[in-house]
Amino acid sequence: MRTVAVLTGTRADYGLLRGLLRELRADPAVRLRLLVTGTHLSEGFGRTASEIERDGFDIDASVPIWSGEDGPVDAAADVGGAIPSYARVLAEMDPDVLVLLGDRLEAFAAATAATILSIPVAHIHGGELTEGAMDDALRHSITKMSYLHFTSTEDHRRRVVQLGEEPDRVFFHGAPIVDALAELDLLPREEVERRFGVRLPTPTALMTFHPAVMDVASPLRIVDELLAALTSIEDLHVVITGSNSDIGTADVRSRLAEFVAAHPERTDFVESFGQLGYLSAMRAASVVVGNSSSTVLEAPVLGVPSVVIGDRQRGRPLAASVSSPPVDRGSIQRALRDALAGGPATAGAEVFGAPGFARRTAQTLRDHDIPRPPRKTFHDLEGDTRR
Repeated sequence: MRTVAVLTGTRADYGLLRGLLRELRADPAVRLRLLVTGTHLSEGFGRTASEIERDGFDIDASVPIWSGEDGPVDAAADVGGAIPSYARVLAEMDPDVLVLLGDRLEAFAAATAATILSIPVAHIHGGELTEGAMDDALRHSITKMSYLHFTSTEDHRRRVVQLGEEPDRVFFHGAPIVDALAELDLLPREEVERRFGVRLPTPTALMTFHPAVMDVASPLRIVDELLAALTSIEDLHVVITGSNSDIGTADVRSRLAEFVAAHPERTDFVESFGQLGYLSAMRAASVVVGNSSSTVLEAPVLGVPSVVIGDRQRGRPLAASVSSPPVDRGSIQRALRDALAGGPATAGAEVFGAPGFARRTAQTLRDHDIPRPPRKTFHDLEGDTRR
């Protein structure tokens, strides 16, 4: 029996991992071990571990790592403290492979701990680009610490191979979000309004903004320009979701709270919808706006126009329904008006593959040879004579 450990640190990555967790739990040849960490354990961010428990998963280890401070030095110190915390849990679990998704500091610290312990890592969503955030460097670092790779597009698969990973360890099984959308029975507009206490009139903008320290401008300047653009459009209702635990989050969350308090007649705030609620609210929205990856992934797949602000998602493929205006309120306002005038977009999920990511990935995790220690050779691209 192969022991597969899976780490989840945020509401977003859990929504993408849930299908895979179900497949692994149902496989008699697999022993699933679930590590819960990050903002899942924070009351201030909605303690979304409760969603995991409601879904019936056993949490094998809860690993708190964040101090509650959000400065760069604080984040660096928290990551340094997270590595031994993860190492102790992983040493006790002794899994055959650790599954990580994405590019956040939680995943980077866990990958570092696993590498030091010679525990193989399987990485989901490698090979992508987010040039306006430190996540870009973290993601590629996790790729180099990982043995198996599951990418969301063929282009991302080629990029992981370009980073020196052997092609037979890099798989394009489709993107997890395609599975999630295929299996979810989204809530009708009225049920979203009732369940979460929000209003979703037409038009409504669904907004999520996360600070990014390497962005084109400071997080506060970007969020101020965005909020000014939103308020300048008469009759536009705005539903805002909570920010991630990132450097600069406290200031951004304070600014958003001030905005909601100043405009109660046309704004609602939800700390965490959960995946079902968020995607249901997105389908009911007229436009999705901010710098979350959902502006360039979930919104296009659902056929909802979106406006992505700043450089946090720069480098990702953009569908025709996604606009990326300069960071000034006039440009953002024009992009929002164009998106609202254009109406629903044509859904486009082809680049992300067909449903079945969870099933295919679970089979690979179960059956693929995963040596320990996970020794690798660097795969040089043929014909590249540069030195």
